[in-house]
Amino acid sequence: MKFDNLIITAIEKFGGKVRFVGGCVRDAILGREIHDVDLATSLLPDQVIKALECYNIKALPTGIKHGTITAVLNNQSCEITTLRRDIKCDGRHAEVKFTDSWQEDASRRDFTFNALYADKYNNIYDYFCGIEDLKARRLNFVGNAENRIKEDYLRILRAFRFHAKICVGNLDSKILEVCSKYSHAIRSLSGERIREEIFKLLQCSNPSPTLESMQKSGVLHEIIPKEVDCTILSSELCSIIHIEALVKLALLLRTTNDYNIGEYISGFLRFSCKQKNKLLFLMSHNIKLELSEQEQKQYISLFGNELYCDLIKVCGVESSKSRDTIEQYIAFANTFIIPQFPLSGNDLIDIGYQPGKNLGRSLQLIKKQWENSNYTLTRNELILSAKELINNNE
Repeated sequence: MKFDNLIITAIEKFGGKVRFVGGCVRDAILGREIHDVDLATSLLPDQVIKALECYNIKALPTGIKHGTITAVLNNQSCEITTLRRDIKCDGRHAEVKFTDSWQEDASRRDFTFNALYADKYNNIYDYFCGIEDLKARRLNFVGNAENRIKEDYLRILRAFRFHAKICVGNLDSKILEVCSKYSHAIRSLSGERIREEIFKLLQCSNPSPTLESMQKSGVLHEIIPKEVDCTILSSELCSIIHIEALVKLALLLRTTNDYNIGEYISGFLRFSCKQKNKLLFLMSHNIKLELSEQEQKQYISLFGNELYCDLIKVCGVESSKSRDTIEQYIAFANTFIIPQFPLSGNDLIDIGYQPGKNLGRSLQLIKKQWENSNYTLTRNELILSAKELINNNE
């Protein structure tokens, strides 16, 4: 795997052993694109910092309590974590103790294919048959599934997420049973952690079967307390055009026909203001996708490019439109530049309008005329129209 070996050199020169670990090893074996690189080392956190500083590599103590230092080099970052074992877990947090045993470190990880290590020569270290499970596209916990879930209830959601991302076939019935048994504990987790896992799950190419499994087991109900039609995300359109996780969530929630569920989910998953507003917008608007060029311009002007394109995707999936149709609408939106409306409220006051609600309503009426003209009415023509409007109202 491609990686700047200077970080590895720094740790080894300081007397430490270091290996790649987790997702980067797993994805390299699968031949997938690697997004994040994580390292495990025998050095203690303060030693890691000193080792990096010797090579002028920026070191950030992002999770030093649990042994994690983030190294920043050439505008890229990687997490370096000291080998450790869990000594106390309560389902949400863990107390750790540092160790020099690679197998102990591997034994605290969640799934066998996430407990793989590789050295700089690409030698793989597999303590729990992770490669075998990876080749079979099968999800197995490291050790006893129930014990691992009780250590951290987020592993329930991670099990479904990695099943959707990597595995084929159904999730093992025993794992499904344990996830169902402890599903109520999901509510003890922070909204941010739940949101991160749900969004990662939704970004999988076809999350629909996994979501159906979550719904049947009662796990999904702990997050979305309404019955949803998971098959909406199995639409071919969902797999061939990019639809972000929040938009897929809106598609799911729209199947409940309950606008208020958007308010609830926004609070439960601790959405930002922008995320909440987007979700509520997508749940409350519809566009019939038989739009003229003029209608496209009006909607883009009204909603803005981002919301318009997201709504096009939502309505396109629901109405089973073709990829070409959706891409044509989006391509038009991405080339259309919304003109600057040439009038302001002050312009209307200058010709005799009084400040207040009527002024705002009149300005919107005139703007509508401008949009209906395909944005061709000039400033002078609009002022004439405004004068006619005020005369008619007198």
